[in-house]
Amino acid sequence: MMAQWHACKEQSKDAILLFQMGDFYEAFYDDAVILSKTLDLTLTKRQEIPMAGVPLHTCEGYIDRLVAKGFRVAIADQTEDPAKAKGLVKREVIRVVTPGTIVNSSMIDDKANNFFASLTQVGSILGLSFIDLSTGEFRISEFENETDLLNEIYRLRPAEFLTSQKFRDKHPRILEELKQTYQFLLTVQEEWKFEHRLCTDQMTGHFGVQSLDGYGLQGKVAGINAAGALLTYLKDILLHNVDHLREVSAYSTSQYMMLDCQTQRNLELTEALHQGRTLLDILDHTETPMGGRLLRHWIKQPLLSLQEITCAKMLSQSY
Repeated sequence: MMAQWHACKEQSKDAILLFQMGDFYEAFYDDAVILSKTLDLTLTKRQEIPMAGVPLHTCEGYIDRLVAKGFRVAIADQTEDPAKAKGLVKREVIRVVTPGTIVNSSMIDDKANNFFASLTQVGSILGLSFIDLSTGEFRISEFENETDLLNEIYRLRPAEFLTSQKFRDKHPRILEELKQTYQFLLTVQEEWKFEHRLCTDQMTGHFGVQSLDGYGLQGKVAGINAAGALLTYLKDILLHNVDHLREVSAYSTSQYMMLDCQTQRNLELTEALHQGRTLLDILDHTETPMGGRLLRHWIKQPLLSLQEITCAKMLSQSY
């Protein structure tokens, strides 16, 4: 059984591993110490191995608390019926939960998106892609300077970022300024995982197409690289099902009124500086999560086109 645990731990790397044993998820060694201290659980020992566990039927609440503290959590389930197993029951890591991959949780507001963003650079172009696994939203954009990218990231407020070592070293200002405004989880990968051919193949394979031109991604090399690397990471490393991501779209911030970080904060559009109400609090009379997310989007990214504003007004009447 411990050989199984070591194999799962090697796969999950720096995540806290919750290892199913009957009706409990157990953690061992350093994971058990962290689990005990973070969740105020009893730490025990068996054969001098530290242990701590949580009940299977209440595990989601404990997982939420760990993720809220900034931990990645790997879940290793029993993958066969113990009554039918010959010998030791098989256990495998079935998913890794991180702040950007939470779907059904009390931690997230159903009227707000929970984005996982990816950042890269090709030449002088900065590529951004982001996914919300709960809604299936998958988008791409590109920028020519750090300031515009930073303003857009602040608007989106992703819970988690994926980027390359090269991008992080070349653009420390972006991540450092974001750290001063809110908390997020950052994963840094090798540059080759953002290589264009690899990312394009990942995207076309996922959508079952020969070309990405039909999605309006012609020439969006940096954006495609960011999107492909993120899709690969979600599928192959975090083991999440992304079959519901059936389309991807590109957009330009020039379509909208650009609100810089300082303006967004000072106008208290969606985040209050003190204990008062935000503009969103005052205006939000939507009755569905979808309507609430759309209103939040409109407030933080106002339209410039009169025709689109008129269409949006008509659409809002349905929420």
